[in-house]
Amino acid sequence: MIEQLIEAGRRIVDAGMVKGWAGNLSGRFQGKIVITRSGADLGSLTQSDFVFINPRTPQWEQRLPQPSSELAMHLGAYEARPKTQAVIHAHPAHVISLGLLGRSLPALTPDFYLHLGRTTPLLPYIAPTTENLKTAVSLALRSATAIMLQNHGAVVVGKSVGQALLRLNLLEEQAAIYLAALAAGDPRVLSKEDMQILDRIAGGKYKRET
Repeated sequence: MIEQLIEAGRRIVDAGMVKGWAGNLSGRFQGKIVITRSGADLGSLTQSDFVFINPRTPQWEQRLPQPSSELAMHLGAYEARPKTQAVIHAHPAHVISLGLLGRSLPALTPDFYLHLGRTTPLLPYIAPTTENLKTAVSLALRSATAIMLQNHGAVVVGKSVGQALLRLNLLEEQAAIYLAALAAGDPRVLSKEDMQILDRIAGGKYKRET
């Protein structure tokens, strides 16, 4: 799990979805939650950049380092989706741009729908690291596998680190497409009938598996 999170951090930085010491990653590991430390550089993570959390307390085993300041938000995600194995929080530029316009992200393509569902909701701005943000994220993730945080970024969950990373990449790609289409005119999004056909083709096996 930790090796997979390290690789995911590198990929997120290489894709330009976080800068500096922004963003945070977590996963379930041997009955605990492992999360990046406060101030960790996601592009050059090592084993020592992770803190083990007892989700029932929650407490961390070592005195230092301190866990990410967004620990509460991650715990809220796991509470909302008990089968989730990984949570990623990043700052993708196109997702943030779309959120600044007050827009959620509808399903534009089959891949988006199959992996992310009908829409990725937008949470109105809430100050980072707060209990209010934890509560809002937990509530939103009960019916979505990814959410947009206005003026902040995105949170995605997955049954694996790879699935969470795929969803994050899809979210940013589709946000960029939607912004470009909005600038040119009135984009067509997938209809209810389109989604029903995709459900029949895929058997629903790709959607909301966490």
